[in-house]
Amino acid sequence: MKNSTLILTLSLIIFLFSCKEEDPLTNEPGTYSSKDSFKVEQAVGASEMAISNISHLIQLAIDQEQVFHNNGIIYPIITKEKENPNQTDIYPMILTLDFGLDTIQGYDNRYRSGKIVARISSYWKDSLSKIEADVQNYYMATHTPNYINGQNQVFITECNSNMKLYITNNGLTNSFDNTYYPTQYIIADSAKISTPLGSITFSTQRNTYYTNGFDTPTYEDDKTINTLLSGGTASDKNNNNWQWDLENLESTDEGLSYFAYNRNCFWLISGNIKLNYKDIKAERAQTNIIEFGKSDQSSCDNISSYFTNGLNIVFNLP
Repeated sequence: MKNSTLILTLSLIIFLFSCKEEDPLTNEPGTYSSKDSFKVEQAVGASEMAISNISHLIQLAIDQEQVFHNNGIIYPIITKEKENPNQTDIYPMILTLDFGLDTIQGYDNRYRSGKIVARISSYWKDSLSKIEADVQNYYMATHTPNYINGQNQVFITECNSNMKLYITNNGLTNSFDNTYYPTQYIIADSAKISTPLGSITFSTQRNTYYTNGFDTPTYEDDKTINTLLSGGTASDKNNNNWQWDLENLESTDEGLSYFAYNRNCFWLISGNIKLNYKDIKAERAQTNIIEFGKSDQSSCDNISSYFTNGLNIVFNLP
């Protein structure tokens, strides 16, 4: 009888916890989304998505502007201006992607608003080309359908970005695996990512290695591997605060020592990064590995996850 009572009590506690804090996904048992509570991991994942996406949008506007406006889509309004009206070449160029003030669905089914203004010294694939991107209230959101008890529940995963990104084409550089790849070096001295439940501020430096597709004119076959070092602060709506830093994994026992982006997918597709953070109020530190997918993953989804306290916490990327 005591055992039955204990089991019933534990079951009730787990049920109440899941209803109050998390929304169960229809994955394997014990997997939860982080929809209703701020997670540093989710905000950091959103920042990685934003940086990769902003860089991609600038490249796409230069090379394949027509992609944005298929099926009669108006936004973004793209302008390309010479930095000096008297210069003979188009470069250096001021490129503006204006997504408007209202949140409107775009070419990749994402919802966007805000503006990206980029000063580009020369064609982005030229060695030593520099891009200075001023990101102004750039909002993006993914509307993710999720079926619970046969009902389609749509989760809106979103973030708002304000930052200055500096992107330099370093040409062929020796990567982590001693292979030379075309490489972009990206830094941000001060960046902010806001979600409905909280925000993070951070600085970052990273290398983006083009392992495939750099020499072709289209983006569909582009594949990149990314290594990084980031750090900053986080806070939620309940005045909880954290300090954090982010880095690549050093041990193959932990996972892949990079995260990857295939341009034919709208989200980061594979790899791992290690997040260390400290709850300032509680003075409690912890480390979690954010997983974007296995190296041989062929599916394209916006799901990422991490393990904590025996649970696999799943969250969606914007």
